[in-house]
Amino acid sequence: MPPLSVPKKHFQTLDAFRGICACLVALFHFKANSIFHGISIFENASVYVDFFFVLSGFVIFANYEDRLKEGYSKTKFILLRFGRLWPLHISIFIAFILVDCIQLLIDTSDLSDYRPFSAPGEGMDAIIANIFMVHSLGILDQLSFNGPSWSISVEFYTYILFALILSLFPKHSLKIIVACAIISLCTLLYFYGPSLYAKYDYGIFRCIYGFSFGAITWTLYKHTHQKISIIAQKSILINMLEVILLLSIGICIHFLYHGIGSFLFPFIFSFILLVFAHEGGVISTLLKWRPFQIIGVLSYSIYMIHIFIYGKFFELPIRLIEMKTDISITIITQTGK
Repeated sequence: MPPLSVPKKHFQTLDAFRGICACLVALFHFKANSIFHGISIFENASVYVDFFFVLSGFVIFANYEDRLKEGYSKTKFILLRFGRLWPLHISIFIAFILVDCIQLLIDTSDLSDYRPFSAPGEGMDAIIANIFMVHSLGILDQLSFNGPSWSISVEFYTYILFALILSLFPKHSLKIIVACAIISLCTLLYFYGPSLYAKYDYGIFRCIYGFSFGAITWTLYKHTHQKISIIAQKSILINMLEVILLLSIGICIHFLYHGIGSFLFPFIFSFILLVFAHEGGVISTLLKWRPFQIIGVLSYSIYMIHIFIYGKFFELPIRLIEMKTDISITIITQTGK
């Protein structure tokens, strides 16, 4: 392994992790009886959104920290991030709108208590909020249309906050970032309760909290990459560490998911990034395998599209067929579950 004189700016292993987490979130939302039912890493998949936040902080700081501190255009940075997030968000949002328009022409009264555009989170206020990507900044009182897009909303404005911190306070940015993490933690504890999983209401603080950990992890990576890379050359040690970390994350998701322990996940994910960013173990090598890399490239698409596919191409057609033909395709128990 060549010496890491300059930290890497692209991490194949972390890309693979992002893709795997996106798939786990999608499986979590596809509610069905399966061999995965009851297994914590699938049932508690909401926590992987916090992995996305931590990873975003790590990657953004890896690629833009120095440039923003040295005068890189904040406007250009924001436009680049907007161009990354908004096009797919608005495309899926338009798809939801078009399907609702089609449903106006079909009698679906037996499928729902609401007609299209009349359900909570589907009014004109939600439409405008989604267009401007502000639908998860406390403006609405529920998720709207494409539920997972709440995290895209808060992440975009978190980008802006941290770009301003790096540009305006380059010498004190780390201290301010630590303060942001503490303030976000306190805000979530006080207003949201003993749980990390805020979304449309205080989701911006959840994002800032995770993003701050990612930024701090990048700082640690810069100062420790040479020492850790020496350990990474000793295959037995790095292999053991990677295996232990993967087993540990499964245990943590099982025991810490609920309650106050959930606030530890950004810290846990940070440690995962710090180790796997060096890509020195057998698991890292496996995650560089092409299928995992393809999933990593498609991770944003998987995350943003899966609710639309599930709701409009599976659940809705099946319920329509059952309603129109009286043929039971799905299994419905006596309890209605």
